[in-house]
Amino acid sequence: MSYPQLEINLSKIKINVDIMKQKCKEKGLELVVVQKLLSGSKEMAQFLVENGIKTIADSRMSNLINFKDLKVQKMLLRIPMISEIDQVAQFCDFVLISEISTIQRLEKSLQSLNKKIGLILMIETGDIREGLWDEEKIISTSREIGKMKNVFLQGIGTNFACYGATCPTIEKLEKLVALKQKIENECQIKIPTISGGSSTHLTIWEGDIPKEINQIRVGSAVLMGIGLNDERIPWLQGETFKLKTEVIEVQDKPSASWGPRALDAFAREVNFEDIGVRKKAIIALGRQDCPSDEIIPIDSDIKVLGSSSDHTILDVTDSKNKYQVGDIIEFIPTYLGNLSLTTSNYVEKKFIKK
Repeated sequence: MSYPQLEINLSKIKINVDIMKQKCKEKGLELVVVQKLLSGSKEMAQFLVENGIKTIADSRMSNLINFKDLKVQKMLLRIPMISEIDQVAQFCDFVLISEISTIQRLEKSLQSLNKKIGLILMIETGDIREGLWDEEKIISTSREIGKMKNVFLQGIGTNFACYGATCPTIEKLEKLVALKQKIENECQIKIPTISGGSSTHLTIWEGDIPKEINQIRVGSAVLMGIGLNDERIPWLQGETFKLKTEVIEVQDKPSASWGPRALDAFAREVNFEDIGVRKKAIIALGRQDCPSDEIIPIDSDIKVLGSSSDHTILDVTDSKNKYQVGDIIEFIPTYLGNLSLTTSNYVEKKFIKK
């Protein structure tokens, strides 16, 4: 067995999939599962398909290409680069998009494929990331899409709580509904979908969500049971990922470094509180794999002190366990921790069912 190892609990994730499918059905929402947290894992994609997911979304074209043989609709989340347009045309069914020049290139690329792609035109509602903000530009872009033969306006969409940290609100969703109606009236085109956001959207589910909001793009809720501010969603399964690491040193050492001091390995100035000699354990995991402040020890008496590129240092003085070299110490990663760990080729991924 190889360490560090990231265990992914498929049994818990299946429960989340089933719950989300049922809740979305009750609310008239199409469930799109975002799989970017799994770094293109075909095994996870196949698992989602087997459990009734009809559309999988990812930000990276290389991941969607990896799913090309799966019988599932594929959505590109990150607005596409011009340099990947031919791949988008070949492998995607839907794409989030904002720039008319990119849309025109996609239309041209599709001409030789005898294929159509649905566009979700992204609207800026305060997160100040991707999306059109000027209403005249939204209308003119929609009108241009309506003239094209190989792309069609599947819907409009928005994003919350990613870059700008803006929260989803009923008011913002109602503005999307009004905008959809205006586009339909002025451009004489039918827009089937309003894609209302991500897992953060779940925080307002108890409110009167407009019935026209009929799609949600969910990743962390299904895969980790978390929503806005990475807080647990009480009706979903959490702790679906577990990190297992191996101890490579256990020594009593001073709590503070001594002698002339420079910057650390990451060009940062560091300071240590001198609290005397402590028992420290080093695990074979580094910042190259995951930031040390994004893993939470299951043994609550362990304190994560920090990391260099390949080592993470723990204070195990107060633990009831007498850790030795070769022992395994387990952690629950945060969302960012999992994103890093799944991307690292140095971390073994193990899917379990229990």
